[in-house]
Amino acid sequence: MALSLRLVDINGPFIDPSAPVRNWSSFPFCQIDLPAPPYVDEARLQCGVARARAYLAAVQAQGYTGIVIDNLAHLVTFDHAPQMYYAPDSPFRLRALAYRRALLPLLHDAAARGMQVYVTCDMQWLTDDLRRVVGPIAADNPQVAALNRAALIDLFTALPMVSGVIVRIGETGGAHDVAGYTGHLIYHEVAAIRHLIATLLPVCAQFDRHLIMRTWTLGIGEAGDLLCSPERYAAVFADQRDPHLLVSIKHTPADFFRLLPPNPTLGLPGPRQIVELQNRREYELFGLVPSGLVGLHSAVIRRAARDPQCVGMWAWNSTGGWGGGGASIGPNGWNLWTEAGSALTAALAIHPERDAEQFVSEWFQQRLAGYDSTFMRAVTAAYIESERLIEQGWYFGYAPGMRRIGGIVVPSLLWVWWMRPTAALPVWVYLAELVGDVEPVIAQAERAVQRAQLLRAAVAAAAPGGDELAQQLVTSLDYLVDALTIAWRVRALLLPLAAQARSQQRRDLSAEAAALRTAMHQHRARWAGRTDFPPLELDELETFLVRWERSPRVVWNRARLAARLVALARRQPPRSARARALLSFLFPTRLRRRLLQTALPWLSRRLDLLPTIFFETGPAIGEWARS
Repeated sequence: MALSLRLVDINGPFIDPSAPVRNWSSFPFCQIDLPAPPYVDEARLQCGVARARAYLAAVQAQGYTGIVIDNLAHLVTFDHAPQMYYAPDSPFRLRALAYRRALLPLLHDAAARGMQVYVTCDMQWLTDDLRRVVGPIAADNPQVAALNRAALIDLFTALPMVSGVIVRIGETGGAHDVAGYTGHLIYHEVAAIRHLIATLLPVCAQFDRHLIMRTWTLGIGEAGDLLCSPERYAAVFADQRDPHLLVSIKHTPADFFRLLPPNPTLGLPGPRQIVELQNRREYELFGLVPSGLVGLHSAVIRRAARDPQCVGMWAWNSTGGWGGGGASIGPNGWNLWTEAGSALTAALAIHPERDAEQFVSEWFQQRLAGYDSTFMRAVTAAYIESERLIEQGWYFGYAPGMRRIGGIVVPSLLWVWWMRPTAALPVWVYLAELVGDVEPVIAQAERAVQRAQLLRAAVAAAAPGGDELAQQLVTSLDYLVDALTIAWRVRALLLPLAAQARSQQRRDLSAEAAALRTAMHQHRARWAGRTDFPPLELDELETFLVRWERSPRVVWNRARLAARLVALARRQPPRSARARALLSFLFPTRLRRRLLQTALPWLSRRLDLLPTIFFETGPAIGEWARS
């Protein structure tokens, strides 16, 4: 049965690929917001609207029935609310008016096409002006609840074509903040989430709009495992029956990774559900390379279509992650690889049992109709086969030993975070333990490089000279080969090192270290200075190699320490409620947060404990003190 609600994000067309982008998790407010009148870059915004209207027509033709745009904080003026929170000349009010004026043609276009429009919202969002009037930033503050109700009233009144809001409670603040706009993680307890729903749902029901609550969480607080815990999900949603409430759930019990089991909260009693999928794969090089979805999305959507609780899906064509480059997004909001994945996902949502590989072949045949058939077939093969290459060369293949940490299922892709491979030794010890025999995993990565080289050669041999799209695809496959080479060389050094640290049987790895050094040098020489295909972020590996070259014994001792820490963590039972209460008494949340924010980065730098990107992205590291 078809999934009737088929949503897709529309942030991509607003991203200016010629300007730097770090946070792909939302609309590019950092590119468009201005600190002084007119408070938005009107020329850049209008260019985005023009691209978005063309994109809107394209995704409707693919089969999508609605769009999702960011965000409530940038669209609310409170002019139509029971209480005015902004002064008439407030920059936040005037900026919201500017966004409304600019976006109205797009929103009217969507409505005229019969497409639904949903607006995202991070809870708890605030602005500089609002923080001065709402009092304590707490889930039980009635002024915060009144503010949230007023914001929805204003949105639904001013923009009647909006079908509802999509609320994220599990990740906000920290690196997500934009000048003047901040997020606060205050809904991390079951009671607080239920209170938030009780605050927002009556307004949505009054306007006959949807409240879509996302279960995405990062392990923070009591409800930190809402993403994947049937018990926590039931505590929040089991007795909710209002048809205006929907729940949006990632298809895995973690983030958008491959080779994970289905999310166990899909299909549970309570509100109807939609499933989240990602076409521009953030953990698989941001769409810079092909990352096929034939097997992955066929399985996910067929499972969802069989579930009477699931009424739709939300596909991400540009949203998510920290990194990427201009080629991730292309000149029109997506590139060919993402466009293909988007078309496939929509087609499967309409006809879940269709032959996905045949659809992809026919799609490329039509999309590349003006090209030689040999080139078209080579590109098609590269897309279809990339799925297996990514699984074997970027991931470690299926790893049955995957475990939970902090309530979240941990994937085998811990070795790289977006564009940054890690040298964090506990990560590699965990991965070595996960895979067992490391040599087959290393050999598998080498074979993936070799197969990628053959696919690249086939596309390059048939590519017409001087054709921009064809040369872009060849460059994309060059990048895939280089990235898989780094992946192979990294695991050829660090997996054996970690395995030896566990067994305490040391052997010489100087040849592997030299091979990684050579691969990194070649990668940087080839891609340095490019903004369309930026080089992988290799500084963390560089620091590790320098340390290795200066004092292998120090690195070996740190690896042994990491092995002991992982073994100790494995033996520790979950803390009891009494133990958690004692910890909170001895180390209050504020003190734990301060210790995490100061001591943890220092220790991590000196002992290679955690990926460095943990301290640069997502919520502030101190938020984990709540756990």
